[in-house]
Amino acid sequence: MSTKIQKARETSWAEEAIEAERVKPPERFRYGSDEAARIDAVRHAARNPKSCSREIPVAPARGPVAEFRETVSLPKGDGFQLAEAPYRAGCPGRVRDVFDIMTEQAMRRRGGRAPFTAGQVQIARDYRALFERVQSAGMKCSADLNAVRGGDGGRDFMDVFIADSERLRRLQRAIGAGDALAPRRDGAHNMDRGTRRSITDARLVEMVCVGQEPLSAVLRAHGWALAGKNRKCLHDALCASLERMRCG
Repeated sequence: MSTKIQKARETSWAEEAIEAERVKPPERFRYGSDEAARIDAVRHAARNPKSCSREIPVAPARGPVAEFRETVSLPKGDGFQLAEAPYRAGCPGRVRDVFDIMTEQAMRRRGGRAPFTAGQVQIARDYRALFERVQSAGMKCSADLNAVRGGDGGRDFMDVFIADSERLRRLQRAIGAGDALAPRRDGAHNMDRGTRRSITDARLVEMVCVGQEPLSAVLRAHGWALAGKNRKCLHDALCASLERMRCG
């Protein structure tokens, strides 16, 4: 006659200990009140809009998400009309960028209007995607350039890389080598003399479009005061550069 020897996890005290650890995580996984509040704030900021699909995962490292609604052309009488594409399970989303933030800030002001046109915002986002794609070309685990595009399966990595590089150079030539904001040699105050540096159009586009920096950060990085006239100069220069990129 054999006697069954209970395993340690089958005893009552072990089961209670395992259940306690399951309900109450170990000390190394618990956070203080400040750290817990910070984590909750990060998770709250990363929540997806209610109108987006529930299948979009919440990823704090990705950043906040904005809804993205496509438009379709529908027949109406003898012509057509644009309407938002219907989504049964919620619309798709895209990562919010600095242009979303600047637009929201401008619209909150009295009589606010969008600071950039839709075409300017689109070329800025296209430039960022193109810049990052070219910079990451050949990097391990970067397979974007190896993807088949539009059914043309005959293009290899180098063909796509050369085409993207040439388009990037065309956009950079359209930006030009001018100055968006430069200090006057005879008009600087003594306290600002030697501290303000010129902001080129290329540097402005790189910091805003690629680096996702607001105009205030661009001014601060080059030693300029956060004055309204300085912001306006940068805004006008950025709009002009984006327009040249769009039409070039």
